[in-house]
Amino acid sequence: MTTTDPPYEGAQADIVELIDELKRLVSESRRVPFSRNILVDEGRFLDLVDLLNETVPAEIRQAQRVVRDRERILGDAQGEAAKILATARQRGEYWASEEGILNEARQRSEELLRRSDEERRRNVGEIEMFAYKRLTEFETAIRDGFLVIEDAMRDAVARLDEAIEQARSDDDRPA
Repeated sequence: MTTTDPPYEGAQADIVELIDELKRLVSESRRVPFSRNILVDEGRFLDLVDLLNETVPAEIRQAQRVVRDRERILGDAQGEAAKILATARQRGEYWASEEGILNEARQRSEELLRRSDEERRRNVGEIEMFAYKRLTEFETAIRDGFLVIEDAMRDAVARLDEAIEQARSDDDRPA
């Protein structure tokens, strides 16, 4: 862009760019001898000021849009957070409610029944094993008793046979 071209023709200017252009205009302007004053191209200066007047409201509108979008996003997030809190409260109320307590009690009682059934089965198995051992010992004792009785009966039969033999032999003897 030359010093005589109007800046940003037909385009929306950025505020920072316009301010930079104004600084450039001032720095490129001629100085008035023996003063701190400068000679500025009035047309170019006014064009830049007009562009600033157009751009500032547009930038403000854009900033307002950004703020509205931010507020909408925050509102949506707060709405979502409210839904999450409501769901959490609902679940908390459920667990605190009678139904929730009953469900929890039912689950715990089912677990207790399952454990007691396992314990009963284990105990029945132990009792059956104990009874089997005792019955085996009893059977052994009865067999031992029968052996003693058989031995005693054999002895008695043998003695009886001897007594009968003795009595026959005494009867066969002359008197």
